[in-house]
Amino acid sequence: MPTLTGVQFTPSDKLQYFDASDLDLAPGDTVIVETWHGEQQATVTITPGQMIHSDLRGPLDRVVRVASNG
Repeated sequence: MPTLTGVQFTPSDKLQYFDASDLDLAPGDTVIVETWHGEQQATVTITPGQMIHSDLRGPLDRVVRVASNG
């Protein structure tokens, strides 16, 4: 079962869910995620610990890593 995290690509975008695997993420972290457009940068808005239950099913794209500062 994936470890869900919610991210936004821009502040006005809709929330999208990705598999965070075992990454330790906090709200506001900048991450690199896999999308069908390739790897893209996004901001964490909901951490895996905040997701108690979800009805999402099927495979999810994943968070690749936390983005570096610089």
